[in-house]
Amino acid sequence: MASSIRPGLTCMCFIMLLFLHAQGEPDINTNNCCIEVSTRRINEPIKCCFEQKEYSYKDCPVHAYIFVGESGKKYCADPKSNWLSKRLDKLKKRGITCNVLS
Repeated sequence: MASSIRPGLTCMCFIMLLFLHAQGEPDINTNNCCIEVSTRRINEPIKCCFEQKEYSYKDCPVHAYIFVGESGKKYCADPKSNWLSKRLDKLKKRGITCNVLS
């Protein structure tokens, strides 16, 4: 049971960090949002994901999918990557959907 709670708590912590900018922390955005994207495949199991729209936050100029790996590493994927739709389908089958950050 504890192992099923851990991924959810990790994702909640990540979301909380993304929203700290509203509390007057100007540099938090660039540390937690994507300012660049990659088309490289991710070779790590994914715990959770988010969709960042272009300029969702002041300092986050790109549209990206943010994946958090089992290791805690954050990946910024280009929405135009040819592998992305297949990966999103696999995640959806595992019950993982990418919440849109706003």
